[in-house]
Amino acid sequence: MSEWQTVPDAAQRRLAETTFDRNVVVVAGAGTGKTTLLVNRLIHLIMREPQPVEVTRLVALTFTNKAATEMKLRLRHRLSGLLEAEVSEAGDPGAVTAAELRERYGLSTAQIATRADAALRGLEKAQIGTLHSFAAHLLRLHPLESGVDPAFRTDDDESRFREHFAAQWDLWVDRELALNGPQEARWRRLLAVRGLESLREMAYALRSELIPLDELRRQAEGGP
Repeated sequence: MSEWQTVPDAAQRRLAETTFDRNVVVVAGAGTGKTTLLVNRLIHLIMREPQPVEVTRLVALTFTNKAATEMKLRLRHRLSGLLEAEVSEAGDPGAVTAAELRERYGLSTAQIATRADAALRGLEKAQIGTLHSFAAHLLRLHPLESGVDPAFRTDDDESRFREHFAAQWDLWVDRELALNGPQEARWRRLLAVRGLESLREMAYALRSELIPLDELRRQAEGGP
């Protein structure tokens, strides 16, 4: 028995990976194997009997390009391993194995390899990416119904946002740090401790949708 199979919630993890008739919510901290679980779930969908799912019909979304890239790379690695009817548990101890797939779905080694090969060839057509990229994909499929310009562009690399932020930051600095600025004295005291670049980095970080701006505003205003 592998070390992974001895973890207390191993049965619950496998249940989350193989339950397809209802929604499944997994709540877990960083480094506990959420990506492994999600990739396993994708593998089960591709391999399951009956009604296997073509990889081009799969949708797997996350918040950041980095996380989406990692998910796709790990799925590719897993499929490549199954193509050879094996998965290196040293690299990913929680990975579903060819033996498990054979036992659960009654597949032969050749059938697993065939489905893994088909999934690898179609992987780049699968919607594995960020929420924003998927939304843009849907808008491009139905621009007229959505009321958008078919030639619209997204800002996945944040280049346009960085340009906008830089311009707005310069305007803010000119206004707030001017000699007669409304809060010049307060900002001067803060900058003596933190520095202007540190303040700029903090302001830029507030762009994240994960930042609770309402809560920060309440704290700044001295609310309960």
